[in-house]
Amino acid sequence: RQLAQVLCELFAWQQLGIMACCCPCCFTHYQAAGEPAIGSELIESHDARQVKITGDCQQMVEITIPPQQAMIGEPGAWVYSETGVKMDTFLHDGSAVEEPGCCTKCRTGFQRTCSGESAAVAHFTNEAPEPKMAAFSSHIPGEIVAINLGDMPGRMLFTMNGSFHFAAKGTRIGTVRADCMQGCCGSGYLFQKLDGNGMVFLSAGGSVVKQEVKEGETHRLDSSALVAFTQGMTISVGRAGGCLTCCCGGEGLTFTTLQGPGTYWISGAPWSTQLGHMLQYLPEKRN
Repeated sequence: RQLAQVLCELFAWQQLGIMACCCPCCFTHYQAAGEPAIGSELIESHDARQVKITGDCQQMVEITIPPQQAMIGEPGAWVYSETGVKMDTFLHDGSAVEEPGCCTKCRTGFQRTCSGESAAVAHFTNEAPEPKMAAFSSHIPGEIVAINLGDMPGRMLFTMNGSFHFAAKGTRIGTVRADCMQGCCGSGYLFQKLDGNGMVFLSAGGSVVKQEVKEGETHRLDSSALVAFTQGMTISVGRAGGCLTCCCGGEGLTFTTLQGPGTYWISGAPWSTQLGHMLQYLPEKRN
């Protein structure tokens, strides 16, 4: 009974946070996001490029963590780690030079739930005097891609709901908003903003493909297939076509448009599409 009461209280707080976060005043528009100040605002990320990716589908990533450094990730992404790697869970990502207060930690945690991620962040710290190995994997049939934020415009990346998997500590996991039309008919009203100068790892269903968009070009894509895009791009919504196309074309009423210049990553088989395909083969429930 006590456990049920605690779970109810946590659910109520989560719903309160979601309702509060839906206000546009709580989030910065993605086009107004500024470049982070490494060293004074965010800590320096360690070099997490010593990685080994195993498999073609549902991949596992093994990362060498330097001494006294850490990786952060979504709860449940961890597979194994060597002796000396300590696992903790916090409501903050540990990227700030000065540790935030309790209210700030709770607020940012609730904001992450609004963008499709967990309120908590898992930390994996190497407390040994020598490098140690830790491994993470994806929950869905698909790929994991590694991206260096230091090479991205503005040292930031905007990711869709559930795309972030893990990253080097020093990466800030924030939340930004799009336009209302994008929330109703596109890829979602809230995006995650990952900024810093370290490596981040994103996961998505199927094959993940990187696309470049030149100045003045516009790409049209399935709203559920978008994984991430860089600063400088403009995301919008377009109509799929005429009445017959919208009703019978199989692609819905609208699609997402991305105007360059910039780079985006797209999923060949989003998890929602895979799940919808599998559900049609489930046997009917019998009374």
